[in-house]
This record gives sequence, C-alpha cells and structure tokens, in this order.
Amino acid sequence: MKRVLSRLLLILLAASTGIGLYLYSDYYLKRYYRENLRIRSELQSLQTDLYALKGDLLRNASFLYYSYDNLHRFVRRIQSRLDRIESNPHFQDEAHSASQKRLESFQKDFRDYTKELERYLSLNSSLKNSIIYLPTLQLRAFSLFDAGTPREKETLLLLSRINASIFLAKNAQDTDFLEDLKSNTLRLSREIQNYEGARKRLLSTFREHLWQFIRNFRPYLQSLDRLIGDRLLQESAEIISVFQKEDQAQFKTVNRISTIILLLYLTSLVVVAYFLLRIDRENRRLRQVQEELERTLITDQLTGLGNRIAYRREKVTMSDPVLILVNIDRFKHINEFYGTRVGDGVLQGVAKILERITPPSLQATLYRMGGDDFGILFERTNCSLQLTTLLHNFHESLEECQVVVEELTIDLSFALGASDRKNWLFETADMALKSAKSSPRKRYALYTPDMDKREEIAQNIQAIRSIRKAIVNESLVPYFQPICQLSNRQITRYEALARIELDEGRHILQPYGFIRAATEAKLSGEITLKILEQTLEMAQRHPFDFSVNITAADVSDKEDRERIIQLLHRYRQLGNRLIFEILESEEIRDYESTAEFIRIAKRYGCRIAIDDFGSGYSNFEKILQLDIDMIKVDGSLIRRIDHDRHSELIVQTILEFAKHAGWETVAEFVHSKSVYDKVSTMGFDYLQGYYIGKPSRTLQTELFQIPRRGDR
Repeated sequence: MKRVLSRLLLILLAASTGIGLYLYSDYYLKRYYRENLRIRSELQSLQTDLYALKGDLLRNASFLYYSYDNLHRFVRRIQSRLDRIESNPHFQDEAHSASQKRLESFQKDFRDYTKELERYLSLNSSLKNSIIYLPTLQLRAFSLFDAGTPREKETLLLLSRINASIFLAKNAQDTDFLEDLKSNTLRLSREIQNYEGARKRLLSTFREHLWQFIRNFRPYLQSLDRLIGDRLLQESAEIISVFQKEDQAQFKTVNRISTIILLLYLTSLVVVAYFLLRIDRENRRLRQVQEELERTLITDQLTGLGNRIAYRREKVTMSDPVLILVNIDRFKHINEFYGTRVGDGVLQGVAKILERITPPSLQATLYRMGGDDFGILFERTNCSLQLTTLLHNFHESLEECQVVVEELTIDLSFALGASDRKNWLFETADMALKSAKSSPRKRYALYTPDMDKREEIAQNIQAIRSIRKAIVNESLVPYFQPICQLSNRQITRYEALARIELDEGRHILQPYGFIRAATEAKLSGEITLKILEQTLEMAQRHPFDFSVNITAADVSDKEDRERIIQLLHRYRQLGNRLIFEILESEEIRDYESTAEFIRIAKRYGCRIAIDDFGSGYSNFEKILQLDIDMIKVDGSLIRRIDHDRHSELIVQTILEFAKHAGWETVAEFVHSKSVYDKVSTMGFDYLQGYYIGKPSRTLQTELFQIPRRGDR
C-alpha cells in the first residue's frame, strides 16, 4: 500500500511537474514567438522608414515646392519605433545585450541626424525663398529698366545670367557655380551705383538675396550629403543581423527546454501519454512555423511569387528548362515620380498579369528575380510552339499594358529575353534581355551565341594590346581626309584620322576597332597626342589647315591637357592652321576645364569645331557657352539628305542656328553626287566625305567627282 501510494505520489509529482513545465513552456514559447516577430517586424519597418525618409529628403531637395510635413512624420515614426523596440521586454533580455548596445548607439546617431535635418531644412527654406524671389525681381526689372539703353540692357542681361547660374547650381547641386555668382555679385554692386530710386532699391534687394544664396548653398549641399548617406541604414542592418544571431542562440535554449519537457512526459504514465499528445500538437505547430519560415525564405514578400533562391532550387530539378526574363521599361522613373508605394503596387499588378497570361499548358513557375525583373520557368517539352513564337505571344499580351494603383492608371511596356541553355540559363537569358532592351525596335529576343559579350571582352583586351604595341612601335598613324571649301571648289584643309597599321601596313585597323577599348583603358589621351604630333609635323611640310579629333576626357584630364598645350607651344607658329574637333556626342562634364582649354588653344591661334553635331541630343545652350568657330553636321543626317525631308529640315535648322552664332559649317559623309548636289545648295561652307576623297597617308589635292559608297 505504501509502495502504491509512493508510486502514485511519484506519478502525481511527475505529472504536476510536467504539467507545470508544459504550461510555463507554452506561455514562454507563445510570448517568445510573438515578441520575436514583433521586434523583427519593427526592425524591418525601421529600415523601410529610413529608406522612405531618404527618398522624401531627395524629393524635397529636387522640388521647389515641397512640404516638410512628410520628413517630420518619418522622423516621429522612426523615433516611435525605436522607443517600442527599446521598451520591449523580450529585447531587454540579457541574451540581446549586443543588440541593445547597437540600438543605443543608433539612437544617439539618429538624434544627431534629426539635428542635422533641422539645420538642412532651415538652409533649404532660405535657399528656396531666394530662388523663388530672384526671378520675381528680374520680372519687375523688365518694367523698370529700358532694354533699349545699352547700360540698362547690360544690367538686365546680368540679372538673367545670375538667375541662370543659380538655376544650374541648384539643379546640378554643384558649388563650382559659386565663383561665377560671386563675380557677378561684385559686378551687380558696381551697377547699383549707376541707378537711383526704385531701380537701385530693386537691385539692392536682388543683391541681398543673391548673397543669401551664396552664403547658404555650400553648407546646404554639405548637410544634404550627410543626410543622404547610408550610415543609419548600415547601422539598422547591423542591429537586425546581431539580433538574428542572438535570437538563434536563444532559440537553441528554447529547444533544450522542449526536450526536457518531453523526457518528463515519458516518465509520467497516463499523464505522460496525455502530454505526448500535447507535445505532438506543439511539434506540428513548430513545423508549421518552420515551413512558414521556409516559405518566407523562397517567396518574394511583395508579389507572393518565388524569389531567386526558389528559382535556383527548381531549375536543378528540370531536365530541359527554358527561362523567360521580363523587365519593366523605365520602372525607375515610376518609382521616382510616383514613389515606392505606387512602384510596389505596379510590381504586384505585373505579377498578376503574368499569372493571367501564362498558358496553363506550360506548367510554368513564375518568379520575381529582383528589382523589376520577373522570370517564367518551364520545361521545353511542355511548349508546343517555337520559342520565338511564344516570346512574340507574351510580348503581344503585354503590349500597351496598364496597371491601376491608387486610382492612377500607369501605362507600361516591357522587354523580354529568353534562353534554353541549361548550364548558363539565367546568364544567357539576361544577355538576350539586354539585347532586347538595347534594340530600337524589337522588344524581345531569344538568346543566340552572338549575344555573348565574353568574346567582345576578349577582343577589347586584344585591341588594347594592339594599341599599346602601336604606340610603342610607331604604327599608330594619321590618315588625312580632304575637306573641300565650297566657295572655290578647292581642297583647303584635311582631317587627321587615327589608324593602326598592322603587318607592316598590309592591314589597317579602323577606329571602330580600337577607340572604344582605348577609351575604357584610359589610352585615348595617348592616341590624341600621337596623332596631334604627327599632324603638326605634316603641317610643317604642307600649307594647308589640319583638324584633329580631341575627346572631352583628353581636355578634362590635367596631365593630357598639359601635354597637348606643350605640343602647341613647341609648334606655336602652326597654331593658326590647327583645328580641334570636340565630339558633340560625348558628354562634356567639366565645362570649366573645356572652356579653359579652348581659351589657351585660341591664344596659339587654334580654332575649335564641334564634331558629329546633331547626333542624338544637341545641347545648344551648353555649346553656346564654349567659344567655338565651326560645327560639323553629323553624317547620319547628311548621308540621306538627298531623299529624307526630315533630315533636310533638321540640317536647315542647324545651319540657321550656326549662321546666327557666326560659326562655319562642314557637311560630313558627302558620299555621292546626289548628296553633293544637295548640300552644295544649302549654305554649307565646307564639304567632307568619300565623294570628295578618302582618308590617306598622303595629301589629296585634287577634287574628285566620282561617287563612292561608304564613309570613314
């Protein structure tokens, strides 16, 4: 009896202990997962708010009229999240001591950030006030000053130049304009002395606002740079990383507690059997959590589609996979114009559209591959169509697609690339997508070996070797193409074109075979110097004018610029017969260095031409800032001018512009008699092209009238 009672007591003790531990474990686990998920959610939302704050700050800096309310709202929201995280008992646990220290440091930095933000907003308000008020003053000036009087006209022009410089400085975020503004401010101060009454008061007010802009602009940019830095984002990412590591260690402790409970259940007879059922249910719940975590790992949270990890897992199980990549054209503009919330809505809408238009027979799996790229993966055997036909059908279904987000109807267009190369499936599909995006007409492409850029990279490496060898071996030489002066039908100048002679001159490497590689390898300056020196030597022997191509990179590079000037000094007696041609298609970033180079070159008598004018977007305003002498109209317009009315209208506009600017004009790519006849009547000063003469090592002095096809 005593033994039975003792056993019953032991069973009851085990049962009560097991039940007590179970109840505690159940409470602890629920609390653990609930608070853990809450903290994770707050930390992720913290990063999202930081990105949103940064984006709103950039919009505030970009737009003249933009409320500060969003910035303050984001700051309050972030501070509120930090307070909730810090006060959470789960986060205050000793297991998260490292995370607590990181959060404390982050809060200190965030307080410094908010102080810097207030400073920025104060500077921004002052700048915007001046930027808004100065044009108003200029408009009032037109009613006070007489533009017919030279002095007052000059004053009005000065105000216009100042407003233009302020506009460029603000939009370009460039302090280089401050020196010009300071100089113009001094000029304005002198002009003020020439006026009385309302005009003097207006100019004085204008000057005060201008000084206000000059004083605040540099601190404003410095403050903005500090605010849009990634320090807080990096710190928040570090908090998440440290918290996850600490949480993993804590999760092991939770698992050990569960194991102890399980052992106690096994010692508790009937009570143990009962608790085994509870443990089984608990384990199923834990498995569901694990499965949910697994789904989270391989699922894009925004669209619900599989992510890149899911794609890689699925691809290796397929025998003959096909991947179609779908990219949203200009999605970045949607994000910038409408905001990330609308952008997210567009991505969700596109995911639904792809699910709707994908034929069920393909048994395809859809993925969001990252950013604005989507993937469609299926077995080749499931497709009864040719892949090009399937791509065409997809593109037809997506053409002129619209997505409605927050009552906004957004028109979309897409580019598609596909591949069935199993070993390089994603890489080759991406090559096809890039080919489609670069095509001006066809918006989808199936991978072909000619899209593989690895061979092009190898060719660039070989081209760079050839360039270096040519520079050392003196096989980089100028070929001279004659230029005809239309007024007397005589050849009066030549353009020096870079060529590389291979195999002792038996093979000639044209610029398209090495110029791009040379630019990427920073060798264009060496090429320019070699061609310029040989051209100047030719000019010593022949009484013609010579033009040499020079890139914006050559001018902006201090060392290359100084070496060019040294050559001009050495051959200073030839400066008045030398023309530098700057490509209009190249992006001139440093206009100050370019203008300075032009001023120095003109001291030696050199002239300046803009080459390939009209190729793409021609920036008339910026070119007017440069002291040039002539423009060369791009061959893409001249080559078809004899039958293309559109080209003729563009060229006529350019000629009219050049006439008013006082520039000489040259027509390039005059390759046939019909083109020659056409441009001869349009008002050009000079003609150049294969109809006039081909590039040659020697100088052609006679004018040929035999049509030839092609140009340099």
